[in-house]
Amino acid sequence: MKKNARDTAVRALLRQQSAGSYSNLLIDSVCAQDKLDPRDAKFARALFYGTLERRLTLDHLLRQHSARPLEKLSPAVREILRAGAYQLLYMDVDDYAAVSESVEQAKRLQCSRASGFVNGVLRSLLRDNKRIPPVEGSRAAQLEVEYACPAWLVEIWLAHYGEQACLRMLEQSLGKPPLYLRANTIRISAQVLAQQLQAQGAVCRLLEPEGCIELISQPVATEQLNGFTEGLFHVQDRASQLCAAAVDAQPGMRVLDTCAAPGGKSFTVAQRMQGSGELIARDLHEKRARLVQEGARRLGLSNLHASAGDASVYAPELGRFDRVLCDVPCSGFGVIRRRPEIKYKTPESIRNLPQVQYKILQTSSQYLKEGGRLIYSTCTLLPQENEQVVMRFLAQAKGFQLISQHSYTGEDSDGFFVAVLQRE
Repeated sequence: MKKNARDTAVRALLRQQSAGSYSNLLIDSVCAQDKLDPRDAKFARALFYGTLERRLTLDHLLRQHSARPLEKLSPAVREILRAGAYQLLYMDVDDYAAVSESVEQAKRLQCSRASGFVNGVLRSLLRDNKRIPPVEGSRAAQLEVEYACPAWLVEIWLAHYGEQACLRMLEQSLGKPPLYLRANTIRISAQVLAQQLQAQGAVCRLLEPEGCIELISQPVATEQLNGFTEGLFHVQDRASQLCAAAVDAQPGMRVLDTCAAPGGKSFTVAQRMQGSGELIARDLHEKRARLVQEGARRLGLSNLHASAGDASVYAPELGRFDRVLCDVPCSGFGVIRRRPEIKYKTPESIRNLPQVQYKILQTSSQYLKEGGRLIYSTCTLLPQENEQVVMRFLAQAKGFQLISQHSYTGEDSDGFFVAVLQRE
């Protein structure tokens, strides 16, 4: 029996809520299990990501039309309502079909007794012309509903970055993220790679830093493009490429990447070294370190060597390095548009991260030669994980100075923070 794409999306939403999995891996897995054809899988993914992304807006709307508190509903009914409301507000789906399919879905997912309730809530929403009610309260509370981003996070962004940057970050946290490639410059130039991609029917443009290509549209999946298996490029966001450029690794240097997996920054740094010198890529887990090494082989990066190791524990046998990249584990609020589930983290769940980050930065500094550079980076936009960690390190470490620090707040890139420190 053919699986229903709406059911696939709702089951994935339920698993997301209970397991907290990576959204992209989860929906791909459920679509594969249900053996959806490409068209239905595309619909299921759009419904899954959109409902997950707009949850706070949808809940605000549904509360105005539900006689029962959303928190009191069964998880399945709650997700059916959210998915139904998302179709009505944001998808090119006939209103009647969105409501009737949601009602039938309740019956298919063992919620038959709630089918009338689902019908009533969604029809009430339609009678109100799908209007999102105004929000009483602070500016952050209003933006929470408008952009489906929690008010506590919006408050921090408003205070630290200002309203203009905050609005840009919120706008770019929604919708399909852009796709960037990094040309493997030891094998091909970005200009020639772009020409080859265009010959295959792709639309792309060159960006800074050197080697960066935005893939605007493509005829097939990225892994099926000519040049992927030949190791002519790897997928990497522009912000990560800018971070790798900040390392300023030169041919012949020794470079250490302390938290390397999945390996994108290591690959780009190794290429900027023109395949010479030595780059040691470390990761806590042996399996992930092997993935980095496999990627290096595909790209022909013989100067990159991956191994497992705890970045918070000093390993003197590694020796000293000219450059050390410390891209620490973080809350990830700079990549919400790629993983919308990230924004539902609570302040309590990330409270201990700055201490972990400081410990890794302090340990990483011990590998640096005199005159060498230490690069601290995150893919988040929280000052307590960025500037404040750097300030604490500089206050307690001897012989280091801050060369530069910059927050990328969504201008043609993910949100990212990069600080460059130098050992005197």
